[in-house]
Amino acid sequence: MAIRLQFENSCDIGVYSKLTNAFCLVGIGGSQNFYSTFEDELAHIRGFQVIQTTINGSWSVGRLCAGIQQFFKLYSGTQGPFSL
Repeated sequence: MAIRLQFENSCDIGVYSKLTNAFCLVGIGGSQNFYSTFEDELAHIRGFQVIQTTINGSWSVGRLCAGIQQFFKLYSGTQGPFSL
């Protein structure tokens, strides 16, 4: 089943979120519906985290980071409450 999701009227959600097999980073500043859709769809995965953050004040966390479950590279200006 497909779900339509937008971040601030943009369908390019990969720019504003980064999904791995253990967690999902989403940019702070979107609607609560954006976050809750990720949380609802991924809730069945035990230990999965949806983390709201910014990278140097930017919402586009999907474009500004890279990683997999064991290793994640973030810009040094990352802000937000998270523990991976």
